[in-house]
Parts: sequence; C-alpha cells; structure tokens
Amino acid sequence: MEEDDGAEEQQRFSYRQRLKAAVHYTVGCLCEEVALDKETQFSKQAIAAISEKILPKTLKCLQDMRKEVQLTLKM
Repeated sequence: MEEDDGAEEQQRFSYRQRLKAAVHYTVGCLCEEVALDKETQFSKQAIAAISEKILPKTLKCLQDMRKEVQLTLKM
C-alpha cells in the first residue's frame, strides 16, 4: 500500500512539474509576442512571476474540467 501511495504521489508531482513547465513556456511565448508588438522586453524574473501567478488558477480550472468530464461520463 505504501508503495502505491508513493508511486501515486510521485505521479502527481511529475504531472504538476510538467504542467508548471508548460505554463511557463506558454507565458514566455506570449510575453515574447507582446514584447515584439510593444517594442519592449520581459525579464526572466517577470515571466517566472507571471507564470507562478497563473499556475494556481490553471490548476483550479483543470480540476473543474476534470469534475465536469467525470460527471458527463457518469450520465
């Protein structure tokens, strides 16, 4: 049982890290587009701060979507 819990926890951690990287990458791409359009630059720290601010909202949205899918599948 403990091995299953450990494996599940590791899987959650891995999923969260991949999601965090995807959000950071996407924010970086969007910042790059805005920077080109507005002729400005975003520091790596600014991109990281924006990513960290967005991540909890992204997780909440994904949880809500998962619940909706589960409810839909039960119908």
